[in-house]
Amino acid sequence: MGYPLRPPALWLLLLFGLANVMLSNMMTFLFFLFVSTLLSVYAMLVIADVARDNWTPPSPMDGISEGGLLFRQIGLLLVLFTGPFLFASVSMVLALGLLALATFILPAALMLLALSGSLLMALNPLRWLQLILTVGASYLLLWLAVMGVTAAPALLESGEALPALVFVGATFSAYTTLVAAAMMGAMLNQKARQLGLAIDEDRGRSLPEDEYEVAEVLGGAHIYAQEGRLQDALAVVNRGLTTLPTHPELNRRRLRLLKLLGKESPWLEQLARFVRHQLGSGNAGTAVQIWLEAVQQQPELRFEDDPALCLSLAKALYERGRIREAQQLLVNLHQRAPQFKGLGEAYMLLARLYLELGSADTAKRLVGFVKKHFPQDHDSQQGMVTANLLERLQSQSG
Repeated sequence: MGYPLRPPALWLLLLFGLANVMLSNMMTFLFFLFVSTLLSVYAMLVIADVARDNWTPPSPMDGISEGGLLFRQIGLLLVLFTGPFLFASVSMVLALGLLALATFILPAALMLLALSGSLLMALNPLRWLQLILTVGASYLLLWLAVMGVTAAPALLESGEALPALVFVGATFSAYTTLVAAAMMGAMLNQKARQLGLAIDEDRGRSLPEDEYEVAEVLGGAHIYAQEGRLQDALAVVNRGLTTLPTHPELNRRRLRLLKLLGKESPWLEQLARFVRHQLGSGNAGTAVQIWLEAVQQQPELRFEDDPALCLSLAKALYERGRIREAQQLLVNLHQRAPQFKGLGEAYMLLARLYLELGSADTAKRLVGFVKKHFPQDHDSQQGMVTANLLERLQSQSG
């Protein structure tokens, strides 16, 4: 929800609002048309960037240079929504059914177009089916959310609205468009590899020395693993990590091999080191993905000896809507790390998590605990937001 509020995406939102206010003659209409098409292409760039786990909004200037993507997007919409009307003369029921189907598969088609850049792939029914089945029930939630947030505000429907209201309405409409794009990109970020849409390097190109070394290490480790020689595969990956200690794919492969070999203690150390590095490098999405994979293998997993890492990871999980996973990291933190300096901040976050889960009583006890022992964290900006939310919920229930 906060993605479109960061520059340079924010400037595009304001420009779109200004273009709506200025509509009065042919020149301002052309300006509005230009900004509208720019916003449409920009949303596709957002989908592609977030799918690659890049959460820094692109420059609107990148959208200006993507004229080909604009025409492919127009072609996609024409095929999806003009095609059904061709059957209206045959059967209105059939036409309406095809129109409803087009609306349902629209997010899937847009995601395919944004990530692949191919109109043929975006119009491939087998690709739609693959994406929808891979995403599963979450696709329905994504579709409902996209349809909801992209609904234009009613303010824009009135030609007699005050300029200020038109500006607010248009800006909000642009904001929800980019929120929807970020949601679709986040979904692709989780499923791109399963869909065969991961951004891999072209085959046959010359590799830099470090990339060649990584490819050689991964290839050798894969061969050993296929032969059941897991210890030899681990030795190959370890040698690769001596020269490239922070390479994500090498670390991920070492993590998997340690788990397969049943080396629990080294596996936990590797997991903590890998997650910590990804968080420190600004790759929170990758850190969350690594953690979720680990939790699937060991459901009650926590970093018992590193409360600071628990707090950082819990924040990243909460920002991505993984409430229960974030909660698991922070529960009983005062018993595991009573001297942890960030305990007040951690428990205010935990109180917010309990509020999200509907446990207001537990949240109240946590807020009271923090207010008594860590008043500075209770009175912080985030702390006051949580405390005020708790008060409103209690007043409504009372």
